[in-house]
This record gives sequence, structure tokens and C-alpha cells, in this order.
Amino acid sequence: MSRRDGLEWLRARDPGLRAVRRSARVALMACTGFYAARYGLGNDVAAIYALFGAIATGGMSFVPGTPRERAGTLLAALPAAAALVALGTVLGVHSWTAALGMLVVGFLVSYAGVGAPRLGGLAGGLQAFYILACFPPYAPATLASRLAGLATGVVLMATAEMWLLPDTPPGRYADRLARAATTASGALRALAAQTRSLPLDSLEQLTTASQELRLSKVPDEERPTSASARHRAICQSAAYMLHLLAQTRQLAQDAREAPGGRDPAAARLLEASATACHDVARGLSGQGPAPSDAPYAAAAADFATSRISPVTCSPRNAAVVRGGAIALDIAHTGASLVTAVRIALGASIPADTTPPAQRPGPFWYAGRSTLSLYACRLRAHLTPRSVYFQNAVRIGLALAAARLIVGGLDLAHGLWALLATITVMGTSATGTRTALRPAFSGTLAGAAVVAVMLYTVTDHVAVYAALLPPLYLLAFSAGPVLGMGWGQAFSTVAAAAAFAQLGPARPGLAAVRFTDVVIGGLTGALIGLLAWPQGGAGELRQACSRLLDQSTRAVTETIDTLTRGSTSDDALARTRLALVIAEESYAQYANERDDTDPAHDADKDWMAILLTGNQVITMGQSLVDHCSSGALAAWPLSAARLRDAAHRLRLTALPLVDDLRSSKPRPPPGEPPAPSTRTDSIVIADVLTDSGGRATDPLPYYAVDAAIWLTSLQRVVTALATTGPS
Repeated sequence: MSRRDGLEWLRARDPGLRAVRRSARVALMACTGFYAARYGLGNDVAAIYALFGAIATGGMSFVPGTPRERAGTLLAALPAAAALVALGTVLGVHSWTAALGMLVVGFLVSYAGVGAPRLGGLAGGLQAFYILACFPPYAPATLASRLAGLATGVVLMATAEMWLLPDTPPGRYADRLARAATTASGALRALAAQTRSLPLDSLEQLTTASQELRLSKVPDEERPTSASARHRAICQSAAYMLHLLAQTRQLAQDAREAPGGRDPAAARLLEASATACHDVARGLSGQGPAPSDAPYAAAAADFATSRISPVTCSPRNAAVVRGGAIALDIAHTGASLVTAVRIALGASIPADTTPPAQRPGPFWYAGRSTLSLYACRLRAHLTPRSVYFQNAVRIGLALAAARLIVGGLDLAHGLWALLATITVMGTSATGTRTALRPAFSGTLAGAAVVAVMLYTVTDHVAVYAALLPPLYLLAFSAGPVLGMGWGQAFSTVAAAAAFAQLGPARPGLAAVRFTDVVIGGLTGALIGLLAWPQGGAGELRQACSRLLDQSTRAVTETIDTLTRGSTSDDALARTRLALVIAEESYAQYANERDDTDPAHDADKDWMAILLTGNQVITMGQSLVDHCSSGALAAWPLSAARLRDAAHRLRLTALPLVDDLRSSKPRPPPGEPPAPSTRTDSIVIADVLTDSGGRATDPLPYYAVDAAIWLTSLQRVVTALATTGPS
């Protein structure tokens, strides 16, 4: 293989050579701190902590952001790292105190990342600081040297993040959202034109724009997953944009199937939505001010008058009425999108008008500090139903158990057992088992090389010093490029080369290292099997099951409120809470690697379920806000059809809800149900027949809006229930 071919192969496995650059930074800074303390100051304690300071913050941590942001995060975490080293030094007096501290530290450090991706990315490194300090020798007198070495390693790593082979700044999710808004704007403007004709590839562009917003398609460092108001607003904007794109695509399909029938008022509403999307794109990309919903005011008033005019009310204009209802849905969604984007950009928004009984409203977080929102997220996930809580408990228990076992067996170099536990712990038993084989095989291969190296090189320290930088370069680059087993192998050899410079090392060290890794790995696997073994995949099924259940309940309740005047419960509020948990579970699941779902091995379109919840909340709240309780009871025929449609939606969703809750494989789906007349077509015909071509009360047209809503939901849920969420 030529040099050029080799570089192309490497770039294919490591786009942008990010892993190689990161490995170079870690290797150089870790070795610099180690050599300075070991050979410059003659302080072995400071040397080992300088080495681990750089490795833990650079090699075991994955902090998102620009190089400057990553450097700032590492420096900000230095006091916490020092506190953990001090705590480990004090509690290391007994195995049981060290294990108890490990339980608390393991849980708190992991759980703290629930609303702070940068802190979550540092979890493994911060835990490593406590692990290193709580192992023998128990030497509180060396705390100053430990902290000095730690500070050296962290500061060197922070400096390297900015100046040594810095990574290209990651892309922004807001830019994806801006591109989607630009696509939607172009399609809406074409639909508002006289010809209502779109380019041939417009539907594919709308679909592509939706796909780009899916978290599974977004690199980890681009995901807006923090608890800040900006990130919450961007995520909410994406939800509104997905619904807007889906309805725009539906309108485009209708225009192709039934050309003509253009309603000027609906066209002006679409034009206003196109303008709003254009302004959203400019605002998010930094090319213009925050968007405004001002374009909607005149267009919405004009449409409200036009849709009940005698011309529009003709029974021959069913397609026009349907198109107008979809245009109105797009407008409502666009107005909410504008509000969410204004929050993301730090602009002011109108006061929350959500009735107290329906709160929290959709924008409850606006104006609140990041600290208070972070506290809210911590409280919301302090439940066994949260994947973050489950994972924190599992890691805390596994690390504490491993520390007790190592202390009880009095294993030398026992810290490797706990580091192995961190390495193999996934969010499910399947993920943990998947990591065991490469961890064990890689360590065994590395141990064999270590035995040969120590036997051959013996006590020639200069050889170990020369080998250390390339070994650590390979240790941190081989994993992402070649696989976890290769990373473990080179890490084993590099660790042996480092410790051989601190004292006499014999070939038996290889067997010790392998024994420690086996003990740590098996402990992690056992805890993973006993504590929430389904992990993110299982919890995501449960979260999406609850979301579908609450969503269809909310639909039934909303329709009953509009058609019967039933007392409104808090179903919409419960759906919002279920959606939050489902979105968090999906974000966690999307981060898992090689974590298959044992009961449902096909990949699932979880985003379709999340979008269903968003549709229920968005349009359900709009109907409740604009149509008073019992307002549709005066049109019993349309009201009955809406109740039937809501009931049918609920019945369609129930088997899927039960399937998601079940841990047993689902039988293959049967034949799809025979197509039936859509609710929206029936209700539109009823409303137009009742109008008799005369100007009517605008209230019946809320039945049309509700019918469009129900039909859209029925289409999505039927697809999921028929083929499974795949």
C-alpha cells in the first residue's frame, strides 16, 4: 500500500484525522508532564499524576465544543478534579471507605452529566482521578505532589487543545435547522404561487431536510442536549420544523394530485410562513435579526374571513378547504417556531398565555437561568425510569464492587480493574458484553507483548522513555481507527512502559494487568446484567410507549372537550412530560454503540413517535386555545365523526403501545388494513354541506382543523402499527 493509499484509508476510518490529532495531543502532553516531574524534579508521585492528568482529561474524556471551549472546560474542571484526588487520598485508608466513596463519586459524577454535555464528557476522567488516588499506598503526605502533578497534566492538556493540532470547530445544529428553514421557505413560496408547482426534487429535498434534523444523523458534539434555554429552544425549534416540513410535504403532494384550486387567502398565509422560515434561517445563521411573527397577523385575519366566504363554502371546493386547513396548521406551527427561535437567539417573546391548569406551557423555560434549568433537569431525571439515573446507579455500583473485590484480594495495580470497569460499562447488558471480548483479547495480546518487552529490555529505563510517546499515540488512535481491542493492547503496553520507569518491573506485571482487567470487566458485566440490563434500548421502548399512550389520551380528551364540553384534564401536560423523557431517552440511545434491542432487533423510527407527540401537543394546544369548550357540540354530525376518529386513533395505537412495553419479540405484521375514507374528507364534506354555499359561523371550521390533525396522526400511527416502528 502506497503512502497516499494509506492516508486515504486512514481518513476513511478517521474523518478529518480527529482521533489521530487528539492522540498526538494526549501523548505529547502526558509524556511532557511525566518526563518533567520524573526526570526534572525526581518526583515519581507528581510524574504519575501529571501523566494521568493529561490522559484522563484528553484520552478518557470527550468534551464537545470548539478548541477554546474545550480548553476552558478542562480548566474549569480542575478544582473538581483536585477535590476528587483529595477525597480519594483521604478515603483510601481502608478498602471499605474507598469503596463507599467510589459508590457516591461514581453515581454523582455520572448523573451530573444529565444536563451538561461537557460535564458528562468529563465523567470518565473525573472518576479516574478518584480511582487513582484511593488505591495504595495510603500516603496523605504526598497530597501536595499529587495535586501539583494533576494541575500540570490538566493545564498542559488545556493548552494543547488550543495550540497543538487543534480540531476544526464542530458544525452547529442551528445551521442544520437554518438549512431546513430555507428548504421549507422555498417550497412554501412555490406552493403560494399562482401555478402551485414545485420542482421535481422538492419532495426529496423536504425529506432530506427532515432526516438531517434527526439526532441519530448528528455527530455527538453538535447535539443541543444541554439544559440551557438556548439548547432547549433549538431542540423545540427542530420539533416544530419537523412538523412544518411534514405538512408542507403533504400540501405539495396534494397539489400534484389535485392541481388548481388555489385559494388566494391560503396562498397569502403560505407566503407569510415562507417569509417567517426565511427570517428564521437568516437569524439562526447569523445573517439577520431574530425572526418575527408579524407576517402572520394580517394573513391570518384575512384567511379567517376568506375561509367562511360563500365562494369558499361551495361543496365543490373541498380541496381548497383542505389546503387552507393545512396552510393554517403550517402557520400555527411557524408562529411557534418563530417564538422558539427567538428564545434561542436571546430575543424577547410575549408573556406566557397558557392557562394555569394547562401549564407548564410550551415555552416555560424562557428567561430562566441555565443553573435553574439544570436543577430542573436533575430533579426530572431523579427517577428509576430515567436512563441517566439508571446508568449512574449501574456505574456507581460496579465501581464500588470492583474496589471492594480488589481491596479484598489485595491485588497489586488494582486501579486497572476499575479503569477496565469504566471501559466496558455500557448502558445495557448487551453493550457491556459487546465490550468484554475486545477488552479481554486486547489486554491479553498486550500482556503478551509486555512480558516479552520486560524480559528483553529489563531495567534499561531509556528504552522505556523512548517507547512511551509512540505507544500512547497508538493507544489512543488505534481504538477509534482499528477497534477497541487494538486500543486496549497498546494501552497495556504503554502503561507497562510508564510504570517500568518508576521502579523495577518484571514480566509478571503482564499477568497482573490481565488479571485486573478480567476482574474489572467481569464485575462490570455482572452489574450490567443485574441492574436495568435493557439499558437505553429498553428504556426508550418504555418511554415511547408512555408517549404514545399519553398522546392518544390527550387527543381523545381534546376532542371530547371541543365536542362535548367535557372537563379538561391535564393530558396535554402529561404528554409534554412524556415527550421530554422520550427525547432524553432517544438522545441517550443514539449515543450507544453496538447496543442491539433483544426483543425488537430491527432499527426503529423512534423519531416518528417523537414527532407524533409533538404534533399532538402543537395542534392540540392550538385547538384548545382557539376553540372554546363544547364549541363544536352544535354540529353533532361532525362532532361524532371527530370522536370516532379519535377513538380509532387510540385503538390503532394500543397494540403498538403494548408491543413497546413487552420484552417479547413481536410476530411479523399481517396484511395492512383496507384503506378507508379519511376523516378530513368526510368532515370537510359535512361542513360544506351544512354551509349550503352561504357564509357560515367560523366555528365549524375548527372541526376541519381537528380533522386534518387526526388524519395526519392516523397516517403516522397506522404506518407504525402496521410495519412496526422501523
